[in-house]
Amino acid sequence: MRPRRVQPFPLVWLTAIWLLLQGSVTWGNVLSGLLLSALVLVAFPLPRLIVGVRVRPLALVVLAARFLLDLVVASSRVAWQAIRPGPVVTGRVLQVQLVGRQDLFLTITAEMVALVPGTVVIDLDPGSGLLLLHALDVHTDDQVEETRRAVRGQEWRVLRALAPDPLPTPFDDDRSGASGADQEGGRP
Repeated sequence: MRPRRVQPFPLVWLTAIWLLLQGSVTWGNVLSGLLLSALVLVAFPLPRLIVGVRVRPLALVVLAARFLLDLVVASSRVAWQAIRPGPVVTGRVLQVQLVGRQDLFLTITAEMVALVPGTVVIDLDPGSGLLLLHALDVHTDDQVEETRRAVRGQEWRVLRALAPDPLPTPFDDDRSGASGADQEGGRP
């Protein structure tokens, strides 16, 4: 039987939690935290996690900057739609075919789309890569295609920043999913 190795990141993480629980950083707290963390990690070993991520710093900065820009712009639009006089704002349910097949990148893309105000992810089928979402204030087919392009652009930036083998260029082909599933109003 091989001796169990203590992984450094969980050791540091558990020690940091121990220090937060103790309320003060002293040599005694640090040493007891390291000892207790090592004991926990030997008694309850964590499985090796192989994620298959290759972080590209410049692409990650672009992803974060564009995400923040999308947040600000979408927040302003939704805030204006909420306070402006006029008819009630409706939206549309649409499908977007994602090209990535790894669950991690599909989930990151779906979460980043869901965090932008005005969009709600209804479903993500990891097997087919089909994302079903509701987009606020989308009425025309051109607006549907613009929303699909925005989601696919977000996926491209995620893959460019994190995937081991990213796509070389944004994908402009028709991967829009079944357009028959698009519905007006707030219900699928």
